[in-house]
Amino acid sequence: MSLKDAPVPMPEKRVTFKKQPNGTVYVYYTVRAYRNKRGQPTSDEVAIGKKDMATGELIPNRNYYDIFKIDLRTQTKMPEVVPRFAQNCGNTLVLMQIAKQTGLVETLTKCFPYKWEQMLACAFYMICEGNVMMYIENWFDVTKVNFTKRMDDIDCSKLFASITEEERRNFFTHWIEYRRESEMIVYDVSSISTYSKNIDIAEWGYNRDNDPLPQINLGMYYGVTSTMPVYYDLYNGSIPDKSYLEFMMINTLDLGICEVCFVIDRGFVTEENFQCMREHNFSFITALPGSRKETVRLIEVNKAQVKKAANWISEYKVFGFQCPTDLYGHDLQAHIYYDPVKQNFDVTAMFAKIDKLKQELGKISKSKGVTKKFNNYFVINDKTQDTIKFELDTENIDAIIDRTGYFILLSNNKSLSSNDVIKIYRNRDVIEKNFDQFKNHLDFKRMRTHWTKTTEGKMFIGFIALILRSYMCRLLKQDSKTKHLTFEKAMLELKKIQSHTLSDKSEVMTPLTKLQKTILESLSISPELSST
Repeated sequence: MSLKDAPVPMPEKRVTFKKQPNGTVYVYYTVRAYRNKRGQPTSDEVAIGKKDMATGELIPNRNYYDIFKIDLRTQTKMPEVVPRFAQNCGNTLVLMQIAKQTGLVETLTKCFPYKWEQMLACAFYMICEGNVMMYIENWFDVTKVNFTKRMDDIDCSKLFASITEEERRNFFTHWIEYRRESEMIVYDVSSISTYSKNIDIAEWGYNRDNDPLPQINLGMYYGVTSTMPVYYDLYNGSIPDKSYLEFMMINTLDLGICEVCFVIDRGFVTEENFQCMREHNFSFITALPGSRKETVRLIEVNKAQVKKAANWISEYKVFGFQCPTDLYGHDLQAHIYYDPVKQNFDVTAMFAKIDKLKQELGKISKSKGVTKKFNNYFVINDKTQDTIKFELDTENIDAIIDRTGYFILLSNNKSLSSNDVIKIYRNRDVIEKNFDQFKNHLDFKRMRTHWTKTTEGKMFIGFIALILRSYMCRLLKQDSKTKHLTFEKAMLELKKIQSHTLSDKSEVMTPLTKLQKTILESLSISPELSST
């Protein structure tokens, strides 16, 4: 047996095994982990030999010696030399500056004095690479992180599990106190799927992504003006969203979030939620579902008053009219809007639906019967001997057309005008954008943890990452010079900023491009970045 064929200890990390039909097991080493063009995690692997089935050791090939810098003749490690090498440093330097701007560094150091550096490193990694933590070692290889020690996926799991409920609660209290912003708060819920059977709160429920898996429900508050996350809570996947809102409102007061207006989805319109808001002096804005009798009545009574020149809202190209109303015994303000563009869209969509239903009716036999979905648009005679006879209910269709283009927003705040209310409500898409960032860009659509404590800790680090990402997105979009850039494009450009370590161990940074300087300017960061 030659020295080259002599078994060596199997590397402990970054190895995968691929068994062949003849029983031979080839060993591959991950030399690079990255994301492909579709944003999916992938890696480059190199075969480094075969597994010795008797001892479990590695029978190496030439690649093994090249990768691990081992002398083939002596089987000893080659002497270390101090090479010139480069690491990406732009992303981490910028993210640290953003963490200071937002107050995250100040808040985290108060609440997590012994682990805030590791927490920020994990959050930075999630922003740059997603939340598949098994590749964080590779990220440390190519990225300059000078504020904490090197981490691997096991270190990450230990960190996640170490973050207690008391620590998270303390953070939220300090974070809310630090912000001290009086702004409209948007509340909404999303679900995160999981394969694990060991997460206590993962249960079957209404899954918004149509994922056939147990889920965790995530309720989150966002500031409409700041576009930044304020607070979140995880709860059982089987609990209905509208049932949990009351608990979240009481929790909000306990954390010190006061003088806010909740902008909530129409699904949360219940008598219990309205009563809870009145008891705790919360103001709110919500859409009144179009199918409710109150909606039809308010439109019928007030539509003649809505389409008046004095009610035109230029910014949103709609008419808006305010009138008092009552729902569940609460004195509310109904803001009735008429949108000409919406009416054209609704009428076109309705007749497309009628044509489809007409085709369905033509195929229904008498024995099968007619369901209620046809009653709004057709007069149906199913008393005949053979086929079902029907005709358009033109009178009812005309009544529906007369109501199209209208929608109603409810509020218990009398001081808000119809202009104010629609502006606040239209800005609520901030929560949809933030959920999209969290689930797709930060890769939290599915949990990849297997235990409750690590899941809760990882979600918290994801929340930290979302604060940083949301803040940066807002700054980039507010600046006319960078509003055309996606967040991903800006981060790729910053990633090109490198720190070069020279043979004498001194460091020098690559000169900044014009675009890199523009991005830094939009983020209120000095171009005089320092890698030390």
